[in-house]
Amino acid sequence: MRLSYRSCRSGRVKVYEQTGPLDFCCQEMRDEWGIVIGFGIKGHALTSSREVNIFTLHPQSTGAIIPGITEIHYCPWCGEEIKVVRVKRESSSVGSEEDRTCTH
Repeated sequence: MRLSYRSCRSGRVKVYEQTGPLDFCCQEMRDEWGIVIGFGIKGHALTSSREVNIFTLHPQSTGAIIPGITEIHYCPWCGEEIKVVRVKRESSSVGSEEDRTCTH
């Protein structure tokens, strides 16, 4: 599987966003993308995690549910390596990569 991302700034914080189309390794990965597994943190287009993660839920004794993530490097269904590639800015752009404002 191959996924690309770019870095940008949201206020003073460096965050990451997925870019371009995904190249899925298997049908199971395609079916579960965005539900059980995905880039960064579930439900957030901008994230501080630049990895592919399994999404988890952790019920607390108070009744609250805490969402969690577990970083993975291989597809849990077919075993293929997950390649996460940073897309750098074009050379004609002004400013550094980290100074770019996010699109979301």
